[in-house]
Amino acid sequence: MSKESDFLNRWASEKPAYEAWGRLISTAVQQELAPLITPVNVGYFLRVAVAPRAKDDLKLVEKAFYRNKSYGDPYADITDKVGTRFVVLLGSDIRMVERALASIPGWTLSKDRDYEEEQKRNPLAFDYAAVHFVVRPDNDIEFEGIQIPKNTPCEVQIKTLLQHAYSELTHDTIYKPQIAATHNMQRNAAKAMALLEATNDYFEKVSTDVSAALASVRRMTADLSTIYRNIIGFEPKPTVLEGMLLSAYETVAGDDHTGTLRQFIEENPFVADRIKAHVADRNPIFSQPSVLLAYYAVYRSVRKATSVWPLTPREMEPLLNDLGESVN
Repeated sequence: MSKESDFLNRWASEKPAYEAWGRLISTAVQQELAPLITPVNVGYFLRVAVAPRAKDDLKLVEKAFYRNKSYGDPYADITDKVGTRFVVLLGSDIRMVERALASIPGWTLSKDRDYEEEQKRNPLAFDYAAVHFVVRPDNDIEFEGIQIPKNTPCEVQIKTLLQHAYSELTHDTIYKPQIAATHNMQRNAAKAMALLEATNDYFEKVSTDVSAALASVRRMTADLSTIYRNIIGFEPKPTVLEGMLLSAYETVAGDDHTGTLRQFIEENPFVADRIKAHVADRNPIFSQPSVLLAYYAVYRSVRKATSVWPLTPREMEPLLNDLGESVN
């Protein structure tokens, strides 16, 4: 039996454990990331679905035996037999995923590639940029009924959407030996990466400006979410509707909006019951924290509340009816 056959036989027997390890890491990191980025949803924060993949059998054999690499032990030395990736929008978002990855007990991680360190060492070069880790379990573990041996490696890539697009474009043309990379290919790839870095810098500046402009709005949504959670008993689900309602009614409860709304709900407990009923009917308006402001606005003045309502009259009708009012 050839060394390639021995290699593939071992891979066939261990592949399920590697695939389970990739799924475990993907699931655990997303769970750990969720509270770090709240109220942003993980599915929105990660711009590409997380889908761990085991290396194709033939590509694995090719990498192990046919690329002029001096592996002492090809099977053990190749650490990307399974991999998973987390794709975010901004370079600063990468650090949030790193934080989640590093905070989970039970595994050891080592940085396989860090583009920031590479840029520091060679600031004039523009090349593929991403953060790569190799993650290994500290002990034998079980996931989904599959035993994962201690020290099983998984490559974890964390990159921006721009970096991901670049790597998809150049994966088989610049860094792989299937075709010879010409001078023009390499030059254009370097120019593309320089442009991507500049674009990310501008994205970061825009994000900083937007965050500063929305700081007070986000604080108010956070305050309203706490009231909603405590009084309604459900987890709020702010969407674009939240911004529309908040823009219309953000001043109605005054500076002490927290105290005012708590008192309003305590004096009118049926409001909480009605919101729960609307949520059960899957009406997204009533999952917005700022719906509390809308109720209070109607309570104070139906005319003023309806004059600034940002949606259609029909969509306001259930809220008005709860307080004994009507659009007509």
